[in-house]
Amino acid sequence: MADPFSAGLLMVLETVLERVLLGLFDVVHKGAKDKKRQRELTRPGPLVERVSSELARGELSAVEQHEWQAAVDAVRESIEAALPLRPEEALRVMLTPESLRAHVLSRSEQIRRAAGLSEQATAVYDALLLRVCVAVVELVWSQPEYARRLSVEMYRMGRATADAVTRLADQQQLALTAAHRDFEDRYADQVAHALGGLELFGVSRGRAPRRQSFDTSYVSLAVARVGDTDELTGAGLPVAAALADTPRVLIRGGAGAGKTTFLRWLAMNALGETRTSGDEWLGLVPFFVPLRQYTSLPKPEEFISPTASMIEEEKPSGWVTARLKEGRALVLVDGVDELVWERRAEARLWLEKLVNAYPDARYAITTRPAAVPEDWLEDVGFSAFDLLPLSDKGVRDFVEAWHTAARDEPGLTRDARVWLTECEARLVTTLAKRPDLRRLASSPLLAGLLCALHQDRNMHLPRDRRSLYEAALDLLLVRWDEDRGLALPSFSKEEQLVLLQRFAYSLVRNRELMVPREEAVHRLGNAMRGLRSHDIDPDEAMQRLLERAGLLREVASERVQFVHRTFRDYLAAKEVVDAGDLNLLVDRAHLDEWHDVVVMAVAHARPRERARVLMDLLAGNDDTRKDERGRDKLRLLALACLDQADVIEPETARAQVTAAAAALIPPKSFAHADALSEAGSFVVDLLPGPEAAGEAAYIVRTLANIGGEAAWERIAEFVAVDHAMVIDELLRAWRNTPDAEKYAKSVLSKVDFGDRRVDVRGWHRIQFIMHLEKLRYVRCIGNINPLDPLGAMPSLHRLELWQNEVMRDLSPLAGSRSLKELHLSRCRPLGRIDLSPVRDLDELHLHFSRVELESLEGGALRRLQIRDSATDEGLDALPGLPALRELAIDHRPPYPLAGLERWPTITTLEVFGVPSADDLRVLPALEHLVVHQPESLARLDELRPALPGVRVTS
Repeated sequence: MADPFSAGLLMVLETVLERVLLGLFDVVHKGAKDKKRQRELTRPGPLVERVSSELARGELSAVEQHEWQAAVDAVRESIEAALPLRPEEALRVMLTPESLRAHVLSRSEQIRRAAGLSEQATAVYDALLLRVCVAVVELVWSQPEYARRLSVEMYRMGRATADAVTRLADQQQLALTAAHRDFEDRYADQVAHALGGLELFGVSRGRAPRRQSFDTSYVSLAVARVGDTDELTGAGLPVAAALADTPRVLIRGGAGAGKTTFLRWLAMNALGETRTSGDEWLGLVPFFVPLRQYTSLPKPEEFISPTASMIEEEKPSGWVTARLKEGRALVLVDGVDELVWERRAEARLWLEKLVNAYPDARYAITTRPAAVPEDWLEDVGFSAFDLLPLSDKGVRDFVEAWHTAARDEPGLTRDARVWLTECEARLVTTLAKRPDLRRLASSPLLAGLLCALHQDRNMHLPRDRRSLYEAALDLLLVRWDEDRGLALPSFSKEEQLVLLQRFAYSLVRNRELMVPREEAVHRLGNAMRGLRSHDIDPDEAMQRLLERAGLLREVASERVQFVHRTFRDYLAAKEVVDAGDLNLLVDRAHLDEWHDVVVMAVAHARPRERARVLMDLLAGNDDTRKDERGRDKLRLLALACLDQADVIEPETARAQVTAAAAALIPPKSFAHADALSEAGSFVVDLLPGPEAAGEAAYIVRTLANIGGEAAWERIAEFVAVDHAMVIDELLRAWRNTPDAEKYAKSVLSKVDFGDRRVDVRGWHRIQFIMHLEKLRYVRCIGNINPLDPLGAMPSLHRLELWQNEVMRDLSPLAGSRSLKELHLSRCRPLGRIDLSPVRDLDELHLHFSRVELESLEGGALRRLQIRDSATDEGLDALPGLPALRELAIDHRPPYPLAGLERWPTITTLEVFGVPSADDLRVLPALEHLVVHQPESLARLDELRPALPGVRVTS
């Protein structure tokens, strides 16, 4: 017989989902007629499968079939009696499973009495109703329209409470008006249309690539904190965790690292348009501010122009500044590096003024690392993070996402889809065997190029970056039209390349990323000199390049730009060489926006031209001859060029560059380390060992970037260096090693982490974490299950599990002899977590997690810190803990402390807000009271004499 619990759940869900969700759809989405979304919402199969797989029937296994049926019928009738939801109550009822369950029970008392359920059937009724409420609310929250409106409603409800009045008194006059709410909905739709989805290079065999869903195609990037800190994030920190407690962040990433896509993804998370949207984002209003699109730095009310220009005239006066003032604005500033050098100081001052004017808003800013120093905005509270290169698993995930999107293209035959599956498997194998290609795939842009070319070239790939771009241009300009049987353009591939080169060079020379279409057409006309097809109308040529070439795009306000800056720089470099402008190249080489142009120009140049450029770089230009740091920058640039120059004439030029580089070893910064590593594997033998303690972190970064067996062997020399930055770089190298287990055993097992916290995410690394023999303090973020590798760690003392929605079994931790302290934060699986395996730890922290508090009964816990929904109204849900010495209650005042007498052993109590002395006199052993955020110091002073013998601190 099928599991009656699952069968009953399916029956109830099939009956009520349509009525519950479609009714709510109309309430929340204002009657939208999205039939596809409505169909998706009312298919309970996958949801039932998920819920059923989590159920543990236990004592209900003996219930007779007729008892099950009676309970199922009663639940179905109870929910139907609670419908329909009125518009004014729908949002409130759907806030939590508990609020939905309470609403159903309040409307179905007569039905339950009439059903005459036995004790066993009542138990089934209660369990089944709870599961239905959990399932329905979780499904509701997973839908973008519902999630966003629900979170905004929560925000409004929260501000109506006394607590909100106290904390946000200055903001009460900013309550959203009806006009503001309506415009916010309109604006959210515009942003979702403008920023929703991402493009994967080469998936669509056309020139207008389809946008792919963030949910299915976005490979979430990891970040690492920049600078010297005891928080070791080098192994990669999930973005949500990094930014959750950091309202101002500077995100640094190299060319093609995915910075702009990352900000678009953040915007979609804020709107609730992705399945990964977390509570920390929902309800924020995103403002995407691409600096390249503004001729002057924008004022706040101009923030909506790039994404919602069509409704700009509808905006209520002061709408953007209202969102900034109330702290619901998420300001996403893209491309500081795309401003010319002289304007970056202006941008910094603009950002300082913006943050000072609106300190409660959240800010994320992107730039290339070389454009600004890492402490560029440190004095106004910004934390710097690096977007990490795709790890081995990240590359595999990207390859899978790319080929999944390719298989979903319309019109493909079954054989074509099978062949794409074979392509995917072959590419993953090839990347694993060829470290040179694996390094090329470290950014999403280049990984997409590799996927497209691997498919187009019958599973054969170019070996270096120049060849990669050459093959990509051939694919875009000729091959796709030939393969699809389209008429070839009236001008040849060579003519198209010359036009694009000359246009790209005009942009680089004028320090531009985009120009108005009229100006672009004018420049294209000038670029036609010498072409066989010089009589083609420039406007027609521009339209052809926009439609078919796949390298240019038209953006807001009829402005033209390259689809990615790297294509602009590659083509401009080719034109520099063809035009013989090598002197200008060297004169501009000290400007960071010319870095990639210089490197690619050396790749394009003939052997003697390469030697000339390299010698001129070593000699320096007019701007660097009196600047030692500027000269070093050009020497490092010359070194980076060597990797693109297989042939140099005379060969002595190579030796001179190498000798000049030796004077720059060891690297003195991470920027130098990144530049040095571009020179290739010959640098490995020039680098010193751990005796260069001050530069050890930069040396490890250089070696990890270079990769290869020799580099990994050198990295192992640094395991004894007891410095946080060095250890963080050793962890960062773990992401890029081809054999994560071998690296954990041979390198990280010897590292003494001390009491530093290591942040780790992803099963692909956590499965080997038991080899880190001296690691004491770990924070795991995201869905990790099972916990066996953590339980097997020989020295683990403190473990934090954050945002884990699949883990319910803590029993693997019970066997740990070293574990003393466990933190569970926002761990909310279906069902509740049994805490009995960890009830004898010294210390337990529970925050916003779905746990069975009663399973702690009789445990040997000495310290408990808690903020749990079960204790929202008081401490009655806490079990007996005979050894409890310290209790920290993280609920905000006003909060009832009745019941403290159940733990007479407490010596230290922590609370928020000043408590009543009468509530505390029931603790005979109390020695220390810690009051966080006291309402006033006067009240705290009044409390002290009322508690003689108790040390009161704040």
